Amino acid sequence: MYHQSLKADNVLGDSSRTDLRFELPEINTWRAFEKSLTQEGVRTMVEEWEANGYRFGTVCIDDGWMEFLGFGDWKPCPKRFPDLRGLVDWIHAKGYAVRLWVAPAQIHPGTHAFEQLYPHAVLHNRKGQPSLYAGQRSFRLNIRCPEAAGHIRDTMQRLVRDYAVDAFKVDFPPFYHHGDDFFVEHCDYDLPEADYHTMVPDFYRLVREAVDEVNPSVRVEGAKDIQGCEDAVDDIICGDLIGHERTTESLRKIADNLRAYGGKRPIVPWFEMVWGEGTDYPTQRPEWYAGFLEYLALSINLGMKIEHSFPPFAYPNAEQIRILTNLYGPRNCRYKVLQAGRRQYPVASLLDAGIALGPETRFLVAPEEETHIVLHTYHLRTNSQDWHCRNLLTGLDIPLQSRNEFWTNSTDYCRAAFVAAPRQVYELYYTGDPTTRVFDIFQNFPWVSPTGKENEGMERAAD
Repeated sequence: MYHQSLKADNVLGDSSRTDLRFELPEINTWRAFEKSLTQEGVRTMVEEWEANGYRFGTVCIDDGWMEFLGFGDWKPCPKRFPDLRGLVDWIHAKGYAVRLWVAPAQIHPGTHAFEQLYPHAVLHNRKGQPSLYAGQRSFRLNIRCPEAAGHIRDTMQRLVRDYAVDAFKVDFPPFYHHGDDFFVEHCDYDLPEADYHTMVPDFYRLVREAVDEVNPSVRVEGAKDIQGCEDAVDDIICGDLIGHERTTESLRKIADNLRAYGGKRPIVPWFEMVWGEGTDYPTQRPEWYAGFLEYLALSINLGMKIEHSFPPFAYPNAEQIRILTNLYGPRNCRYKVLQAGRRQYPVASLLDAGIALGPETRFLVAPEEETHIVLHTYHLRTNSQDWHCRNLLTGLDIPLQSRNEFWTNSTDYCRAAFVAAPRQVYELYYTGDPTTRVFDIFQNFPWVSPTGKENEGMERAAD
């Protein structure tokens, strides 16, 4: 049982032009299956997410659907995917969009593409040798070669025509950012200087133009916020963050880059797949399942679309994960998370991160342990007495302890507080009007302490 509100003015983007299937959470096969992917497995995954009460809009069939598990020919494996078009039609009949993973700049030995394009149409290193990508044991196509560009164009157009997918996850471009650690280790290419800066944008533009010739409504997802590709992609991910420090500050910087990436052009951004902490596979430790919820909370607070892959249905905090996912839904910016798992996200820290908050914000609380929750109401321009709380799992109203006071000249005493029980989900919401009365008292009648210091603690009052 939970309150749900989806109004167009609370959803990021122009809802009159946006396909909400791509704003809603996306479920992805990669972490759940990696390359052990089958057509029946995709069906089961979709049905399980539905059966567990999740709202989502897109199903991403990630790496592993291809014949030989190799890059180059981009045909479904006849044993594991005997009818990819039938699977796509089945997903469409349920109302979901389909995104297909593809890496058209890569070719593997053993494919027909390799026989036709190697070695003359692949990138070479400074020693004059075909440049092998160690991580995939693949070779990357030189899109300056007409045959390589033609192969990419034909591949994308055939996939659109034959399988009627709605979007592509276009991974493993010829390289990512020129000069970064990955480039230095794997990409000692013998290229003109200009190509280092233009080849990747030209690759995504080639993909975009090829798709547009068949169906311009098909979306292209870019791998990372690569400069110059903005006009060619509709969706953007930050890449795998396993091993990355997941502080609010570090993820805020990534989110800022992703949100700003398209400029005035709407591009849907997200962190790549929600996961826990400590490993890249699920465990029974709180670091994993509580960390899963914390990562989800950061996605919500930073305005990212949600992508799921690890099935959390049996986690001890499964209901918390489901409710946060569904309430936030299609990037409903009304919702922010005040506490999740083992972490709190105080109003002051959210404001410091540049996150817009106000009387219309609905705060969610989903603790791992019993936690004293404090909502500082002064910075929200609200009267603490007009804040209310309900338990979304039980439907019960929760009494708040409210204060509008300024002891020691601090605004921290303007607050609404309660004790949250473990593994419950609460919603804090405001029923009053925005007010300046509390602020006027604080600002217009300054208190001078016996030490002579006037208006201590007012730094944020001017925000």
